[in-house]
Amino acid sequence: MYAGLRDIKRYTIAATDGDIGISKDFLFDDRAWTVRYMYADTHKWLPMGEKVLISPISLRLIDSEDEKIHVNLSKQQVKDSPSIDEHKTVSRAYEELYFKYFGYGYYWTGPGAWGEYAHPTALSEITTAPDVAELQQTDLEGSQQSNHLRSIDELQGYEIKARDDSFGQIHDLILDTENWEVPLIVVDTHQLLPGGKKVLIAPKHIDAINWLEHNITSHLSKEDIKHCPEYEPELLNDKAYQQQLKTRLLAL
Repeated sequence: MYAGLRDIKRYTIAATDGDIGISKDFLFDDRAWTVRYMYADTHKWLPMGEKVLISPISLRLIDSEDEKIHVNLSKQQVKDSPSIDEHKTVSRAYEELYFKYFGYGYYWTGPGAWGEYAHPTALSEITTAPDVAELQQTDLEGSQQSNHLRSIDELQGYEIKARDDSFGQIHDLILDTENWEVPLIVVDTHQLLPGGKKVLIAPKHIDAINWLEHNITSHLSKEDIKHCPEYEPELLNDKAYQQQLKTRLLAL
């Protein structure tokens, strides 16, 4: 299923024994264009409004009618999971601790977006979770390897610079809920096209993201953008529309 992250952002995350909280943000890998984590706002359940990370490895079902994301975790598992400061970068050392806690296989040890697997859920229960006391001894400063995780909230609104001028801003990212990759990017082209038209491009059209200057460079031209398919959210999961998108985006 294809879904806009702006829509999923308000969904409730449900554990096996009750609701955890609201999906507040997403962390995606800016090299693989893959969503690695959801930030869950648990202020209605955990004291002090603690934020927790939920990996799509634990996914059971996304229910678009009830606006719920069901995961194979108990509330206690989430409560005892390694804490994270949402204002700090998620390090590879933290990820290793997180994956050890849940007993997940590492996504970064294989050739694909999810290691040796096509879907994140295949990494569940690959290893045996160690004792919690052992995890508390983990040195989170010990690994400096970069993991390229960034906030979706931060990316939205970034200006896109074409080779001949700016042509719009990032409005949304489209998620493929089967593999949690981002196949499509929604661009607001109100500065270029009349009527505030939104069009779709693909990650392959992005050359670089400048996180310091808050902009994105693309090899597309302003003329290319005029020929990009228009974003029609109600047709995202229509097979004919998806095929049309693939054909037109491949031509750019």
